[in-house]
Amino acid sequence: MMARIRRGGPDGERLWRLRKLHDQIDARLVDRGEAGVEIAFFYNGGRVYGRRWSVREAGVADAARTRAELERGGWTSHW
Repeated sequence: MMARIRRGGPDGERLWRLRKLHDQIDARLVDRGEAGVEIAFFYNGGRVYGRRWSVREAGVADAARTRAELERGGWTSHW
């Protein structure tokens, strides 16, 4: 049985935050219950994109790929 996702509030659990100059991008994992999980991306606090996955591992992998692309573009880690 898959472990339940820790809920971090209405926008979910933050997986990572990247910064570039004065801007930031957050990746959040949102538990959608039986519908799976959603990876949501926020730019300076505003939601810009989301995609639903049936299992957590697929969503986390998608967020990791996006992070790698952003880091190649000069974004850096910031918690």
